[in-house]
Parts: sequence; structure tokens; C-alpha cells
Amino acid sequence: MSTRTMLVKVLLLAGLLAAPGRVDAQNDVLAGGNTDFPDQTLVMPFAAANARSTFFSISNCWTGKLTARWTFYDKSGERIAEVLRDILGECGTDVVDVTNVRSRTINDQGQVTEGTPQSLAGRDGFVVVSGDDNPGLLGNFTMANLTTNSAFGVDATGFGTVGTLKQGGVVLGTTFNPSTLQDNLLVILGLNSPAITSLTNGNAPPSQPVFNVTITLIDNSAQGTLAEVTVPVTGSALFASLQELFPGTALNSSLSLFISASEGPGYSGTSLDPDGDNGIGIIGYYGQAVGPFGAGQSLRAGAFFAE
Repeated sequence: MSTRTMLVKVLLLAGLLAAPGRVDAQNDVLAGGNTDFPDQTLVMPFAAANARSTFFSISNCWTGKLTARWTFYDKSGERIAEVLRDILGECGTDVVDVTNVRSRTINDQGQVTEGTPQSLAGRDGFVVVSGDDNPGLLGNFTMANLTTNSAFGVDATGFGTVGTLKQGGVVLGTTFNPSTLQDNLLVILGLNSPAITSLTNGNAPPSQPVFNVTITLIDNSAQGTLAEVTVPVTGSALFASLQELFPGTALNSSLSLFISASEGPGYSGTSLDPDGDNGIGIIGYYGQAVGPFGAGQSLRAGAFFAE
């Protein structure tokens, strides 16, 4: 792909991102997870390895109390915990620390009973929160780096009512000059739908890569492709800094991130996808920090256009 073609696509995508819901003559539309409205199912990543920790906040904007099911997956795709937690209605809020995962019930008198805690410290992964089929959930998460004393937060990604899981195409993000950052983290989650689960359906991953993630860096100052890498993922999630993904590359400019995924030999044609027609759906997040000051973003879904 030429630099000129890439830049045209960047401009087209930027125009579409500024005009949600726009549909062109070829039915190339923006799709992806919902980060703006209450939804039926929420997805949030967590990082609790390498001096990081994460906490979640969920609000129930439905009219009455609901029981939310929290299903935690390791980045390998394995289901590692599941709890049920009551949340009061009319935007009642529930906060969960990834090192203190447990069930919670609230009776009619407002008394709270909590179960035995479980810590997910030392793991990276994601949680799927679903609430009685009611599209009333809003949420966000905060990842903290205990070494740099920085943190960044992002809204949860919703599915079921508003959000969809885009298959094919790309997800898009941006970063400040990585050489000026004290911390950055790129998270890519591979998911199954319409029942949102890990790509391994909660089981241990196969020995071969489940999916491949291709990350392209566009240099915003030089207006061209700086670097590209394809990473095989034996599991359902990728957690990495840009420096880890591009060792030896001079990351000294603000960058645009183009990210796509393809099926790996551990997914296509196996018991995970016996018919070979499921496809890989991805969502992503990127966090960055200068000193103690951090900012996070949900990667936006986009569509590539014909030449």
C-alpha cells in the first residue's frame, strides 16, 4: 500500500469518525462497540501483572435492581472467575477491584452480603459483564501503574443493544510521541459473538496462535508508514507497549495506529471454528502517561475503502 493511498484512507476514516451513522453508496459503515450509551453487555480489560492494577465501575441505569454476571477471562482465553453482583437501579453503582473479586447480594432492606474474595493479581485479561438482558449498563475502568504512579481510564465497551462486534476492517487510535511517555499500553481483545466470550470460549488455548494482530504506525509528522508488525496471539488478548512491539524503531513522533486481525491456525478449521465462517472480531484500548498524568482511549472501528 502506497503512502498516498494510506493517507487518503486516513482522511476518509477521519471524516467518517466525525459523522457517526453516515453510510456511503457501497454500504461501508463504521461499526463496533458502544462506548456512549447504556447497553446489555459490557466488556472491559484488566491489567494486574507487571506492577499494574485495575478497578471497574458499573452503573445500572435500569429502573430496578439487577443481578450482573461478571465473567473474567485470562488473556489466554481461559475463564478464571465468575461472580454475581447486585446493582441498585436508577444508576446505582458497583465498584470492583481486580484483586478483590467476589459476589454481592443486596436484600430488600438494603443490606449487603459479599462472598469470598478472589485476587486476579499477576494476570492480564478482560471481564464480560451482563445484566439480566436489560440494556441499562454503563461502565468504565481505570488501569494504574504502581511503578510510575500513573493511571488512565476508558469507558467500557457495550454490546447487544447498540454495540456490534466488527469483523474485518480495522480499529484506529492515536498516540503522543512515545519517546516522551513514561508509560503506554496497547490492549487488543479477540472476541466471539453474539454471545460475547473469549475466542477459546473460556477454555485453555490451543498450542498454535488463535489470531494474528497487525499493527501499522503512521508517522503524523512525516505523513507515511513508520513501521508495521504482525503479532501471533496464542489466546484471546494482546497486552504490549509500543516499545515492546517495535523494538529498535525510533518512536519519536506522534502516531496514528491502524490495527487489524486475521484468523490463526489455532482457530480456523478447528473446534473453535469448525465451519471456518465465524471470523475474528476485535476491540482495543490504548493508554498513555506523562509522569503521573495519563489518558486512555477506546480504539474506534473503521472501514477500509476500495482502491
